[in-house]
Amino acid sequence: MIDLKIENIDIPIKSDNIKLKGSIYYTSNTPLKAPWIIILPGFLAHRGTKFVKAFCERFADAGNYVLSYDYRDHGEHLKKTHSFDFIKTTPKIFSDIHEVISWIIETQTERLLGKKIALFGRSYGGAIILTHGFIDERAKILIALCTRYDYSTVQLKISDDLVKKMSPKYFIDNNPLNNERILIAHCKDDLRMPFENILQIKEHLGLKSENVLVYEVGGHSFKGHRDELFEKVKDFLKKL
Repeated sequence: MIDLKIENIDIPIKSDNIKLKGSIYYTSNTPLKAPWIIILPGFLAHRGTKFVKAFCERFADAGNYVLSYDYRDHGEHLKKTHSFDFIKTTPKIFSDIHEVISWIIETQTERLLGKKIALFGRSYGGAIILTHGFIDERAKILIALCTRYDYSTVQLKISDDLVKKMSPKYFIDNNPLNNERILIAHCKDDLRMPFENILQIKEHLGLKSENVLVYEVGGHSFKGHRDELFEKVKDFLKKL
């Protein structure tokens, strides 16, 4: 890692008059203007989680500005609220990505290269990417790892209304441009997220096989495959 730099920032969510805690990663070799990658953590994870930090550092070292942030009632926010109302808060967590993208465009003009913004996330973060990220055309590249297709399949009983607000099934559609925009990945032995989800997402989006990375083992964290995964993602980001 070459002279890693981290800026801790606040991202205002104007609709609710709150601020999300975030961190921007880059290095001394990052160009003045460069692509931005937003990394979205999994459920109950945060920007300080090992998986998130590892990829923040890798993408920054590759010449990007990388933004990770704590969702509402996650990370630093959870320390303040001491509680997380899943049913009430989840829809807002999912839609907050629009304001995060707006924050980059409005406040980081001097560092944003063109309109090059990509989203990278795992599990819960992947679901945010393939729902509100999918419908936000300002997100040029979507990379979703071990993502659930339909939240009606979870053991936790949630209403049909909430399922429709957080399931990629109700947001994505088959578009020829998907193959230029979307890369997904999954490990067959993932015990948290059933493997068939990636097959459902692939079919719904009409993705080519090269846009779908499948590993026999590695679990939910892609153990043993992170280096290979990063290189494939980095190559896909050249489409930005």
